[in-house]
Amino acid sequence: MNRRSAMMLAAAGSLVGAAGGSCAIAQQPLPLDPFPTGFRWLHEFASRGGGAGNDTSMFQRAIDYIRGIAMRTQDTSHLPALLIASGRYVLTEPIETAPWVKLCSVGGVLLDFTELPVGLDGITCRNETTLAPTNLRYPGDRSPFLDGTGGTISILGPGIGRAEGWGVVMGNREAGFPGAVRDAGGRNVVVSGWRGALRIDPINTYLAAWFSSRFEQNREDSIYVASPGGRSVNSGERMTFVDCTFAGSSRALHIDSDSMDFIFDACSFDFNGDVVHFGRQARFGTVAFNHCHIEGIDGLLVNAAEAGKHLRTVFRDSIVLPRHWKRKELLNAPRQLVAGTANFSASGIEWRFESAEQGALTPLVGDEVPVESLNAMSFQKVQALLWRGSVINADSLFALDSPGTPVGALTHWSTSSAALGRLAGEIVVMDTAAKTSAIAKTRQAVRLTLPDQYNAPFSLSTRTPFPVSPGDTVMAACTATATGATGRMKFAFQFYAAGGISLGMSESQSTANELPTARAVVPAGASQAVLNTTFIGWTGKLEINELAVWRSS
Repeated sequence: MNRRSAMMLAAAGSLVGAAGGSCAIAQQPLPLDPFPTGFRWLHEFASRGGGAGNDTSMFQRAIDYIRGIAMRTQDTSHLPALLIASGRYVLTEPIETAPWVKLCSVGGVLLDFTELPVGLDGITCRNETTLAPTNLRYPGDRSPFLDGTGGTISILGPGIGRAEGWGVVMGNREAGFPGAVRDAGGRNVVVSGWRGALRIDPINTYLAAWFSSRFEQNREDSIYVASPGGRSVNSGERMTFVDCTFAGSSRALHIDSDSMDFIFDACSFDFNGDVVHFGRQARFGTVAFNHCHIEGIDGLLVNAAEAGKHLRTVFRDSIVLPRHWKRKELLNAPRQLVAGTANFSASGIEWRFESAEQGALTPLVGDEVPVESLNAMSFQKVQALLWRGSVINADSLFALDSPGTPVGALTHWSTSSAALGRLAGEIVVMDTAAKTSAIAKTRQAVRLTLPDQYNAPFSLSTRTPFPVSPGDTVMAACTATATGATGRMKFAFQFYAAGGISLGMSESQSTANELPTARAVVPAGASQAVLNTTFIGWTGKLEINELAVWRSS
């Protein structure tokens, strides 16, 4: 039998004799081969007769052993992996490792940091060495440093309510080292019970890749990126997450540094405050979501209200169900979900709303957001106005006429002649604040005074036809409030071909006490349309705040 086979058999024997991470080892540790290959069992590095109930020194001794081999040989291309037998391991101090030290599970492994002082981090992965890069450029980095392929690696913190550290920290602290935290990440890892799950220090940190992992039940952030002054150094390229879940945190992704590019493929974002939150120091970079499921949002899908410029978020072929997470008394109705200065692009998104808006027509994307493109949108149950820029009729907010303009003299709206003699109305100014930030807005409205016995319907129509395309679905909605009884509304789309040839009408009528919406498919040959909105059974003072038409995709 050769030396390597004997070593592997002896290592397997030590595993059979070990019942878990914190159990005493009956055998004398195997002699340490100065130039080993293959793997070493973590239990080989347990101290004889000491440290029962605390596995911190065993982990650090094993990691330092692999680190010593790399420093002696000046090479990371053929280092042994560290195999962790299934069990619970009690850790009371941070574990410091490097991207080329491989911690691999054999069965389910629980790294229990619940007794860790609350201000400390769990596992830190840095490459702060004087090891010179070879022609292979640190080949040992190119696989997960936390590998739960043989059974999940769970990293449990001191508790979501009191922890001040992060479960996993990646990145260097100084820029002078030749080593980078590059091509590093994790597979089949669960991080819970911390201030945040994963913190990225953006100094020589890039090409990270995490697979099939869960970052859940952490107080503040699932992923947090920050550096002093907001400046990153050689960091942020292609930070990739595939088949991962981010759940139960105030922010799923919190970026407060520049030059960060994140990619999320087939990931789930469940029950967070904000999904993407850009801090004041964030500038430059793109966050892209592909085939993701996003559910349970108390805050915003994208919050860039305080961020710098040159940021982008891109959503492709994903599902957004913005049911509230903690504020369960609030309905899952259309509301603003994107705010701030980051460019926004979306294609093939299915928006799932369960309740209609009440009293206000709020776009999902804020007016201040630079929109790159929006296409192939679909809505489940409740239609919504995606973006104010998608409105196709002029003056939907009654903002282009001066306050005091009589209702019969509006530039872009006409009123039924039968009602003009009996109605008193004008443009008025009302001040409102944006729901999601300190962006103040001044809005105008049409205010009408209706006689108590006025039961005849009156109408507002777009004075100028707006363009449409055959096959498109157009939506109309009106927000109106009244001091008297609430009435009903009837919408009618009149379609025209070139030359003003009428092609027919599509009508729909609302019920009382409901935010009215209408939907119509543009017929073949149509190039223009006019919207006529009839108000039926309204009395007292009526204030029309918005009357908008938009394409649903």
